[in-house]
Amino acid sequence: MPVVPTHPVTTPDPQVLRWVVPDGLLPFTGAVAHAPGLLQALLDEGTLTALQVAPGAVLTLLAEGRSWGVEGARVRAALVDALGAPGSWQAAAGAVGLGPDEALEAVAREIVAGPVGRITRLHGGSFQVRSVQDGVVEVGLEGACQDCPAAVMTMHARFEHLLRRRCPWLVEVHQAKA
Repeated sequence: MPVVPTHPVTTPDPQVLRWVVPDGLLPFTGAVAHAPGLLQALLDEGTLTALQVAPGAVLTLLAEGRSWGVEGARVRAALVDALGAPGSWQAAAGAVGLGPDEALEAVAREIVAGPVGRITRLHGGSFQVRSVQDGVVEVGLEGACQDCPAAVMTMHARFEHLLRRRCPWLVEVHQAKA
């Protein structure tokens, strides 16, 4: 079984690590009711107190009195093991099912809010994700980006490139009709 790539990112809460995982790997977002194997064992023994799935990430809440320096390697090993069986994760009540288009839309919105959004705002414009259907992302170019040839290049060269890297099932990105 291939190893699923993951890496931890700190959060403002020192007890929470955000583990970046491949987008679209897990079939839902929200609280985890039951995790596969070793990861569930860490919950059962009290090393972890909660798991939350977000687009492209799993958030792990370390129990009070525990440290990532001591527990980090065990949590990583358990998480990587659990990610090898994505269909075995059970969502808690209130979690939301996540199909390929929903995962694609979440990543597209993240990219627009982040690196691409910063570029367009510096130039007096903005990108808006209008719709995602069957792997096609429709983007609205607004403000100074509307009718700007450079914005269209940014849409394809930066936005589409970043999106395709994270979501290889992307079919295409196109500009919404005005």
